[in-house]
Amino acid sequence: MGKSKRLVRIQAGRMGRIILYTQAMASDEPQARAQKAKISSPARMRINARTCREACEEAMAANFDRHDLFVTFTYRDAPATRESAVRCLNSFLRLLRAARAARGERLLYIKNAEHIRDDGSEGRWHHHVVLNATGNDYEEIRSLWAAWGDNVDFEGLLSGGETYESRARYLCKEKPPVGKQTWTPSRGLKRPQRTSELVDDSLTITVDSLPAGAAVLEHSEEHNEWGSFVYYKFLLPYREPRPDPRRRRGDGGDLSARQAGQLP
Repeated sequence: MGKSKRLVRIQAGRMGRIILYTQAMASDEPQARAQKAKISSPARMRINARTCREACEEAMAANFDRHDLFVTFTYRDAPATRESAVRCLNSFLRLLRAARAARGERLLYIKNAEHIRDDGSEGRWHHHVVLNATGNDYEEIRSLWAAWGDNVDFEGLLSGGETYESRARYLCKEKPPVGKQTWTPSRGLKRPQRTSELVDDSLTITVDSLPAGAAVLEHSEEHNEWGSFVYYKFLLPYREPRPDPRRRRGDGGDLSARQAGQLP
């Protein structure tokens, strides 16, 4: 059996993508090669999808889940420039990182700075931050942010019907100045895992080929007489994390509440 199909798997936390397409080979006749290249074009677009929103969505899915937080920080006296706002948020994050490090806890985040209202007019600078939850530091976050503002709004990252895609779209809705990033990740975030291999031409991908319990988020496919392209984007079921044996229930952190994603 010939091998001219390429199977690409991309896994970012619970979110996965599978792309199967017919690949043009050097031995193909010109017409066949051209038609295979045409059918593989949408596949390569899916594989190399690195728009602001798509890259943010993958980073979010690889590192955060429903027990984590989507936090909005507003200022008492908003900075006049983006640079000033970024410096203020970075100062706050350094304080929070130090406080968590003292307890042996990590700080992971994806942050932005924005000031454009829904109607397109300029508003006050504020920040949205995807933040890993520990379950016992909400008041600490409010207290540390008090140097700059009086209001911190906490939401569950995936609560209220929100998805990785909808959160990523929200973080990326404002175009930054030239040379600046729309969103910025913390150091140490995991990258999506990718595999790519040539497979038998007889291989097909259907919804039954997805991992058990996977919910389909997107599906598309194309076929012609020289080849095919099939794409699935899916989300695996959530599994409760195992309790950390290093944490005691009497140390100020309620494991069951933290794992359930309950907010204060």
